[in-house]
Amino acid sequence: MDIQQAIMETSQPRSRYMLETLTFGAHDTPEMRFYYCVIELNDKIHKFRLAEIGKERMEREMARLEESDEQDADLDLREKRAEYDFFMSVMAGGERELRDLFDIYEKMEHFTREQIDANQQKYWEARMTRQTQMQIMAGGVQWSQLDAMRKVGLLDDLVAEREAVLVQTNGQGEISG
Repeated sequence: MDIQQAIMETSQPRSRYMLETLTFGAHDTPEMRFYYCVIELNDKIHKFRLAEIGKERMEREMARLEESDEQDADLDLREKRAEYDFFMSVMAGGERELRDLFDIYEKMEHFTREQIDANQQKYWEARMTRQTQMQIMAGGVQWSQLDAMRKVGLLDDLVAEREAVLVQTNGQGEISG
C-alpha cells in the first residue's frame, strides 16, 4: 500500500469504538447518549455539507487554473492540487465517521425532547455519583465536585449517612476529625 492509499484508508477523526465507548458511553443514561449522538450528527452533517461546497469550489478553481495563461498559474494549480488531495483525505475520514454516527444512531433507542428533559435528574445524579466515586478512587473529592453533588440534591443525604457511620464507629454524638 502506498502512502496516499494508507492516508485515505486510515483517515477518520474518531473510530467507531471511540464514538460508542468514549463519546457516547461517557453518558450515564440512554436518553443522554441519544441526545449527544443527535448533537454530533447535526454538527457533522453541517460540516460535511460545507466540505462538499469547498470541494466543488476547489475543483472549479483547478479547472480555471488549468485554462489560465497567467504567470505562475502552473504553480497555483500544483498548490491547489496538493491542498485538494489533503482535503479529500480529510473529507473521506469525515464521511467514514458520519456513516458510523448514522449507524450508531439507527441502532440506539430514540427519545423525544420531553423524555430527555424528564431524565435530567436521573442523569445528573448518576453522573455526579460516578464522578464522585472516581475522585474517591483517585485519592479525594474536590470541593467543586461536592458543590455539584449539593446542587443536584445528593450531598445532604451522603453527609447524613457519613455522620451516622462516624457516630456508630466513634460511639459519640458528634463527628471527630
